[in-house]
Amino acid sequence: MKIVFVNQRQLWILVVCFFMIVIMIGASANWDKAARKIFGVKAGVKLEDEDVAGLLPEEVTELVKKMAQKVNREPVNASYFPETGEIIPAQSGKAVDIAATVSQVCLAKPGATVKLMISEMPPTISEEYFKPVYHGNKELDRVAFAINVAWGEEHLVDILKTLEQEKVKATFFFVGTWVKAFPELVREIAQSGHEIANHGLYHGHPANMKKDELKKLIADNATLLWEITGKKSVNLFAPPYGELNTLIVTTAGEMGYRTVMWSVDTVDWKNPAPEALLQRVLSKIEPGGIILMHPTMPTRKALPTLIKSLRQKGLEPGTVSSVLQKQGSN
Repeated sequence: MKIVFVNQRQLWILVVCFFMIVIMIGASANWDKAARKIFGVKAGVKLEDEDVAGLLPEEVTELVKKMAQKVNREPVNASYFPETGEIIPAQSGKAVDIAATVSQVCLAKPGATVKLMISEMPPTISEEYFKPVYHGNKELDRVAFAINVAWGEEHLVDILKTLEQEKVKATFFFVGTWVKAFPELVREIAQSGHEIANHGLYHGHPANMKKDELKKLIADNATLLWEITGKKSVNLFAPPYGELNTLIVTTAGEMGYRTVMWSVDTVDWKNPAPEALLQRVLSKIEPGGIILMHPTMPTRKALPTLIKSLRQKGLEPGTVSSVLQKQGSN
C-alpha cells in the first residue's frame, strides 16, 4: 500500500479550489434567480391554465410549441361525392402563432392570463369551386372583362392598346394551341399586368371528355402558360365552347380551379355591329358582372366606348378575380 503525503501548500490549493467551486455554484444559482427576475415572465402570469412565472423566453417557446401540437389542425378542402352529388364542405384549420404567443407572454403584466394566439388557416378549395361562376360580388362597383383567346390575333394588338390607354386590366383565357403559335404576344400580355387564365390546352369539346382528358386539358395548359410567361396563371378555367356539366365543374374544382362562365355574352364572334354589341352589354350589365368577349373586330371597335359607358354607370372594368372578392377587398 502506497501512502501519498500532501504538503501544506498543496492542501491550501485544494481548499481554495473547493471554495471557488462552492462560490461558483452559489453565484450560478443567484445569477439564474437574477436572470429570471429580470428577463423571465412576471409573477402570477399564466398561459391558458399553466403558471409560467419566471420562465425565460426560450423556455416559454418550448412550452408553446408543445401546446401547439395539441391545437394545430390542417385545413380540409371541400370535395365532391359523385355517388350522391353532394359537396362535402371545407373545414378551416388552426395554427398557433408561436412567436406572437411568446411575445405576449413575455410582455404580460404580473397576474395576467394569456391565451394562445391562434390563426385560422383557410382551405385551398372551398365549396364555391364546385359551382360555376356566372357573376361576381354584386356589392362591388366593378365588372370583369373575360377575353377568351383561341383566334383573332389581328385585332388583339389594338385591344391591348385601348386597355393600356384606359388603364384597364382584363382576364385573358388562353387556349394552349394559340399560346404555342403566339408566345411573344402572350408574354407581352402577362408582362402588362393582365390576368392570365386557362381556356384548355386545345379548343375541344369538354362535354364529350372523360375525367382524365379534362384534367390533362387543364393541367397541360397551366404548365404551358407557366413555361411561356414565367409565372403561375390564376386558378380560373373557362371551358371551350362554354360547355358545362357536373363532371367539368367538379374536375376543375378538384384541381383547384373555379369554372368561369359569364353574365353578359357580347356574341362578338357573330360579327355584330359595334353599336349592337354596346347595346347588348349596357342593357344587361350589373355590378359584379362578367362580360365575355373575344379578340374580334366588333370588340376592338366598341371597346373604348364600352369602357367609357361603364364608368359613366359607376362600374369600373377589371379582372375576373377583382369581382370575385369580398366587400372591402382591394
